[in-house]
Amino acid sequence: MKTTKLICLITFTLLLVPIISAQRKATEKEKMKTTIWSLEKAKTWYSAQPWLSGCNYQPATAINQIELWQAETFDAATINKEFGWAEELGFNTMRVFLSSVVWKNDASGLKKRIDQFLEISSKHNIRPIFVFFDDCWNDESHIGKQSEPKVGVHNSGWVQDPSVSLRKDTTKLYPELEKYVKDIISAFKDDKRILLWDLYNEPGNRDHGITSLPLLKNVFKWVREVNPSQPITAGIWYFDVPELNSLQIENSDIITYHNYSNVGEHNLMINMLKLYDRPLVCTEYMARRNNSTFQTIMPMLKHNKVGAINWGFVSGKTNTIYAWDTPMPTGDEPKLWFHDIFRQNHTPFDVNEVNVIKSCNGKDLGVKIIQNSDFMDSLNGKEVSLYTLKNCTGMTAQITNFGGRVVSLWVPDKFGKMEDVVTGYKTLKDYQKSNEVFFGALIGRYCNRIANGKFSLNGKNYQLSINNGKNTLHGGPNGFHNVVWDAHLFRNNKGEDALELTYLSKDGEEGYPGNLNVKVIYTLTNQNELKIEYAATTDQPTVINLTHHSFFNLNGFSEGKAKTINTHVLKINGSSFTPTDDGLIPTGEIAKVKGTPMDFTNPTAIGERVNENFQALIYAKGYDHNWVLDRPGTEITEAAVIYEPSNGIQMRVLTDQPALQFYGGNFFEGKDTGKYGEVYNFRTSFALETQHYPDSPNHPNFPSTVLNQGETYKHICVYKFEIVK
Repeated sequence: MKTTKLICLITFTLLLVPIISAQRKATEKEKMKTTIWSLEKAKTWYSAQPWLSGCNYQPATAINQIELWQAETFDAATINKEFGWAEELGFNTMRVFLSSVVWKNDASGLKKRIDQFLEISSKHNIRPIFVFFDDCWNDESHIGKQSEPKVGVHNSGWVQDPSVSLRKDTTKLYPELEKYVKDIISAFKDDKRILLWDLYNEPGNRDHGITSLPLLKNVFKWVREVNPSQPITAGIWYFDVPELNSLQIENSDIITYHNYSNVGEHNLMINMLKLYDRPLVCTEYMARRNNSTFQTIMPMLKHNKVGAINWGFVSGKTNTIYAWDTPMPTGDEPKLWFHDIFRQNHTPFDVNEVNVIKSCNGKDLGVKIIQNSDFMDSLNGKEVSLYTLKNCTGMTAQITNFGGRVVSLWVPDKFGKMEDVVTGYKTLKDYQKSNEVFFGALIGRYCNRIANGKFSLNGKNYQLSINNGKNTLHGGPNGFHNVVWDAHLFRNNKGEDALELTYLSKDGEEGYPGNLNVKVIYTLTNQNELKIEYAATTDQPTVINLTHHSFFNLNGFSEGKAKTINTHVLKINGSSFTPTDDGLIPTGEIAKVKGTPMDFTNPTAIGERVNENFQALIYAKGYDHNWVLDRPGTEITEAAVIYEPSNGIQMRVLTDQPALQFYGGNFFEGKDTGKYGEVYNFRTSFALETQHYPDSPNHPNFPSTVLNQGETYKHICVYKFEIVK
C-alpha cells in the first residue's frame, strides 16, 4: 500500500472514533431529534434484502445522464434488453444517475420516464439506486443534443450536476435544486421498486474540495424533510477533506463507499467502516488495471456481506473500457478493459468474469452435481462419501474419499459453457467394477512402475505386490487408489473450498517398509486451480512417489461423448525423457527429445506424431512416458501446458517435482462407460502426472525417492484452468 494512501486511511479511522462514540452515547432525547435511521432499523432493512449485487448503469446508447433521461433520447428498448442481460447474471440492483437539467426542462416527463424505467427494472427483478448530484467530469451541461464521444477517451461526455457555472450563485441555485430533489423524492418516496437514494456522487471531486460541503448538507436536509421510506446515503470516497466524510457518515442510513484498489487495500477499508456498525454497500469498484476485479473483489465483498456494485455494464458511448487517464486515440479495443462487462452484441470481455458474477449471485451454471447418496457406503469398516468443492467462478470439483478420487471437475470454456473434463462414474459401485482402476485416484506408495516389484534399501531387499505383468504399478493392487481416506472438508483463510484426506499406510502394506502417515489437501482456488498438496512422514526408511491420476479430456464429457485428445495442443517443459524397455521400465538412460516425436518443447498437437515409427512410441502404443523437467531449482514451476483449440480450454500443470508422466489413453478399449454415458475409447483421455522418475529405487543415477524418519515428503501439483480466445 502506498504511504500516502495508508496515512489517509489512518486519518479516516481516527475520524470515525468520535462519530462512533457520539452515536453510542446519544440519549433517547437526542435520538428523537435526528431522522437518521437507528442502527436497528438499518440492520433490519438490510437483513430483509438479498445480497445486493449490480452495477453502475448507463445504457450503451447514452453518453451521459442527460442523454439517458431526456425524451428524445430515452431508449427503453435498449434498457429492457440490457436489463435482461443483467437479470441473467443475477444482478438485483443498478445504480443510476438522474439529471437536474432534464428535470428543469421537463419535470413531469422525467417522472414519467423514471416510472417507465422502474417498470422495466421491476420486470427484470432489479431495484435501482438513484443518484442526484455528481462532481465528476465535464464542468458544464445542457439540454438537447449531446456531444459525440471522443475516440478512445474515458467518459468524454459525462457532465457534472449541477454545472460549475451555476454554483457561483447559490441563492438562486439552491432553491431550484431543492424543488428538484423534493419533487422526485415526493413522487417516489414509498415506491418499493426503488432500493435506496444516493444523494451525491463523489462530493469534492474535480478540485471542488470543501466547496461541495454546503450542497451536501442541503441535499441531506431536503430529503429528510420529505422522509422517504427508502434509506438514503452518500458514498465515502475522498479522504483529503474529513468534513465531507464526517457529514456523509453522520447522515447516511446505510454506509456506501467507493474503492478501486486491490483486495488487500479494499478489505482494509471494509474493516474500518465496520467500526461504524452499519450495513455496507460498495457502490463503485472494478478497475481491472488496478487489480480490482470480479475474481478478487466480488467474492470478498460477499464474504463480508457487503453489497457489490461495480462500475460499467455494456461498452458504449461512455467509452469506459478505456482507463481514466490513458486515452487510446486509435479507438481500438484495449487488450485489458478498464470497466464494463459486455460488448453490445452481448459477448463478454471475459467469460470467466461472467461465471464469477453468476456464481456469486447463485445462478445456475449448468453444472450437473452428482448426489452424495450414490457414494454413501461402508468399505472395510470406513464410511465412503462424496464431497463438493466450488469456487467463485463456478468451477466445481467432486471428490470421494474412496481412493481420493476426483469424480468430476467442471471448468468454463470460451463460450461460457461449463464442461466436466475428467473421466469418472456417477456411483461408488461403478468405480468398484470398472476395468480402469485408477480413474481420478491418488496414487501411492509409489506411482508408476517398479521393475519386478523389487528394490533394495539399506542392504535389505523388498518384494512388492505385482499387478502389471511382472512389475508393480501405482503402488500395487491395493494401493492408495483402493483405500478409504479419512476426510475433512473446510474453507481456508482465503475463503476457498478445500478437502483434507489422511491415511496411515502400515508397515508392510503391499510390501513397503515403515508406517507412513500421509496427508493430501485438495484446494479449489478462486484462480480456477485444482491444487493438490501432499505430505508424508515415516517411522523407518522407505521409498515414496505420490501422484494424482485424473484422466482429462478438455473437450469435456458433459454431453455424453468422449472425443479424441489428438486435437489437444501440448507443450512440455522438458528437454529429456527416460526411455523404457517393452515393459515400460526405464533403461536408466536419460535421452534428449530434440529431433524425436517426444519433443513437446514447442506446442504440438498430440496426434501430429503419435503414430510415428519410433521405438518408445511402439513400446507404449503411443505416449506413456516420463519427461525430465527443465527446472532451475526445487521451486514450483510450469511443467506443461495443454489446450483444446475448439473451445479454448487450457490447462497448465505446475509442480515442484522433477518429472512428469504424460499418458495418452493408449490402453482404453471402449470397455468402460462414464457418468454421462460416454464410452472411453482409444485415446479419448490423457493424464499428466507430476512425479519422481519411475523405478528410481533401482537406478542410482535417478533422483532419490528415499524418505527417512524425521523427514517430511512434500509435493505440490497445480492444475490451473484458463481460456484461450
